[in-house]
Amino acid sequence: MIQSEHLSLILSLFPSMAEITEEDWNQEGINVLQMEPNYIIEEGQFLEYVFMILEGTVRMYKISASGREITLYRIHDGECCPLMTSSILGGSEYEASACVETAGLVLIIPAKIFQDWMDRYSTFRQYIFKSLAKRIILLSSLLDSIHFKSIRGRVAEFLVQLADQSGNPDSLHITHDSMSVELGTAREVVSRTLKGLEKEAIIQLSRGKITIINRSALEDYMEL
Repeated sequence: MIQSEHLSLILSLFPSMAEITEEDWNQEGINVLQMEPNYIIEEGQFLEYVFMILEGTVRMYKISASGREITLYRIHDGECCPLMTSSILGGSEYEASACVETAGLVLIIPAKIFQDWMDRYSTFRQYIFKSLAKRIILLSSLLDSIHFKSIRGRVAEFLVQLADQSGNPDSLHITHDSMSVELGTAREVVSRTLKGLEKEAIIQLSRGKITIINRSALEDYMEL
C-alpha cells in the first residue's frame, strides 16, 4: 500500500497520475522502494515492473558484442524509461541495460497493472507516449552524432554540454574512461582527441579533470 507522503510526492512529480483512483493505488505489488547505487538491470530480461523515478538518477546504456559500452540517456526525478515501458507494453525483452547512478526512491508498478492503467487512464497514457517520443528524438540525435560528426566534434559537444550542467563550468571532473563510455568509443581515441585539443590551448588536462580554456574555440568544433 502506498503511504500518503509517497503518494503526494508521486503526484507532484507525475501529475498525469492524478486521475488514478485510491482503489487502484491500493492494488497489490505497487510500492515505493529505495534504489541502491550500482544496481543493474541487464539487457534481454522480460520485465515484471515499470520503474518511475521519484529521486535519484538511472543511466541507460548498451553494450556491443565486442564489449564496448555507450550511454543512451539518463532518467531523473519525475521520469520513467520509455524503453522499459515499451518492452512491457510489447511483451518483449528489455533492449538496454540500466544502472542506478544516484541512490533515491523509485515507484514500481506491476506490468499487468501498468497495462491496465494505460488502457483506462488517458492522461497517464498520453504522458507515457510523450516520454517515448521525447526519447526517440534524443536517440535519433545520438545516432546522428555517432554517424555524421567527427570524433573531435563529438568530444567538443560532450564537454560543452557537461560544462553547461556543471556548477563549475570551466573545470570538469571526468576521466578519459568515463568519456569513452559516454561516447561509445575507445579510450585511446578519446585521449588522443583531448590531447589534440590541449595542444591547441583549448583545454588543459590533469588527472581526472579537464579545464576549458577557450570555450568559443571548443564550440566551433561542435559543428564538425
